[in-house]
Amino acid sequence: MKNYIRILLLGVAALLTLGTLSACSSGTKEATETTGSPETSETSAAPAPGTASPFPASAKYIADMKSADGKPMVIGIAVDGDEVAAYACNGVDDEAWFFGNQKDGKIGITSRFKDTLTAEFNGKDVVGDLTMNGVAFKFSAPAVPAPAGMYTADLDGVRASWVVRPDGSATGVQFNGGVSGRDFEQAELQQLNEQQFRNAVRNKRQLQQAQQITLLANKSARATINGTEVTPVLVNGNFRL
Repeated sequence: MKNYIRILLLGVAALLTLGTLSACSSGTKEATETTGSPETSETSAAPAPGTASPFPASAKYIADMKSADGKPMVIGIAVDGDEVAAYACNGVDDEAWFFGNQKDGKIGITSRFKDTLTAEFNGKDVVGDLTMNGVAFKFSAPAVPAPAGMYTADLDGVRASWVVRPDGSATGVQFNGGVSGRDFEQAELQQLNEQQFRNAVRNKRQLQQAQQITLLANKSARATINGTEVTPVLVNGNFRL
């Protein structure tokens, strides 16, 4: 009798075990059919790899752009090795210089006036985002041949700067004085909120449209600042103010 009961219990245990295994197998199959294998799931959810390409040893890029509400802006970018200089302006009353470095085809620089430039080289154009005084712009800047590029000149504390396109047309702004980013320590600037910074620093600059610049046959340039002739210099990636 005892042997009979023992055999019966073993049989019941075997049936329970078989049922559990079948349920687990079915659940695993359903989960696989619903979500796919772990490898497939991770692959489909993973973000696309970066598309940045190495910059040429030396190159210049220019783009015209507009904000969502139609505000115009132009940017010039010069890259020489790891060094980057960029200049953006609206040709009327706003400008920003950006100085820094690129790494692995990517640029991320903040100006002295809290404007930001983030971009990457896709093997053909420099594509990125520019924020000027809180206004966002998107751009795609193709390479431009010499003598196109950025130019700047100063006279008695007044500086004029231009972005000159391949067709010779230019957009520029003249800085007549007022508050400079160098007038404050970065620790002081960090204590100001956005509106305080604009009122006390950014909007204290005296800016106006720059006079026309003319590119000459010998790849130099000519312009005037307040009626006096000046010789603008071409901005390369290692240019700094």
